[in-house]
Amino acid sequence: MRQLLTLCALNLWLTTLPASAIELNTLEWPPYTGAGLPGQGVNIELIRQALMSQGQPLKVNFMPWNRAIKSAQTLSAQTGYFPVYRSQGASCNYSESLGTSLLVMAQRQDSVLSWNSIDDLADYKIGVVSGYNNSPEFDQKVSEGKLQVEKAASDRLNLLKLLYRRIDFAVIDSEVMAYWLENDPELRQSPTALTYHPMPLAELTLHVCFVSGPEANHAREVLNRGLKTLQAHNPQSQTEDGSGSAGK
Repeated sequence: MRQLLTLCALNLWLTTLPASAIELNTLEWPPYTGAGLPGQGVNIELIRQALMSQGQPLKVNFMPWNRAIKSAQTLSAQTGYFPVYRSQGASCNYSESLGTSLLVMAQRQDSVLSWNSIDDLADYKIGVVSGYNNSPEFDQKVSEGKLQVEKAASDRLNLLKLLYRRIDFAVIDSEVMAYWLENDPELRQSPTALTYHPMPLAELTLHVCFVSGPEANHAREVLNRGLKTLQAHNPQSQTEDGSGSAGK
C-alpha cells in the first residue's frame, strides 16, 4: 500500500511540473520580431499565444540571423529559428504559416525606376541583407550572376544606403520598411524620400524552420496544434489560405 501511495504521489508530482520551454532563435526584424517591441513583435506574440493554448511556454533567443541559424542547427536545446520563407532545398521542417510578407523593391522617391520583370533589374545595383532568402526567382538570378547585389548587415542599413544613393533598389518587406521609416531617427528626417515600386517582388508566407530531431519534431507538432487552435477561435484574422495576417 505504501508503495502504491508513493507511486501515486510521484505521478501527481510529475503531472504538475511546468512544461519545459520550447526554445527558438530569431533576429531583430521589426515589427515581426524585436526584443523591445510590445509582445516582442507580432510573430513572437502569435507563437507565444499558440504555445500557451497548448500549455507550453516559449523561450526566444535574439541574435544575428546567420548565428541564429547556425546555433539552432548545432545546439540540441534550440529547436528552430524564424521567421523564414519556404525555400526549395532548405533543410527545414516548416511550421504552419505565421502570416504573409509582402516583399518589395524600395527606391528613392526622386528616382522612380521602371521594371516589369526581374530581368529588367540587371543594370541596377540592388541591396540585399546577408543571409536572407528573397523570392525564389530573384535568388536564382543572383546565383546565376544575372543581378548586381550588394549585401548589408540589416534592412535599416540598406535603407540608409538607398537614401544616400549608394544603391538603386533594396529588397525589403513592406512592413519592415514602414517601421524603419517611422522609427529610425536618421531615416525619419526624410520621411518622404523613400518609397517602393508598386509591383511587389513577391508575397510569401512566414514560418518557423524546425531542425531535425525528436525534440524539434515535438515542438513543431505543438506549435501547429496551437496555431490551428487560434485559427479556429478567430477565423476572421486568417487569410484565405489559412495563414494569419502578419503586420502592425
